[in-house]
Amino acid sequence: MLDYLTKGDLPEGVIDVVDVIGMDAFKSLVKFAGGSNLYIPNEASLVKGVRNRMIRDSFDGDYRKVSRRFGISTAQVRNIVNYK
Repeated sequence: MLDYLTKGDLPEGVIDVVDVIGMDAFKSLVKFAGGSNLYIPNEASLVKGVRNRMIRDSFDGDYRKVSRRFGISTAQVRNIVNYK
């Protein structure tokens, strides 16, 4: 039955999701997680590890320069650089 589902058959609450990911991906999501509560993290939490890796890779000893480049405090840079 899912193969015959159209956008017009969907409840209004999921139309935005279909608009973003497309109908085929939505059908796959329904098959995978339909009926469950699915948490989707926000972008900031997803890319935090990437940002931290970039900070460690680009760190040249100047905490202030790195803090300005990434828009975080020098204390945050220090914590990220020293975290192993």
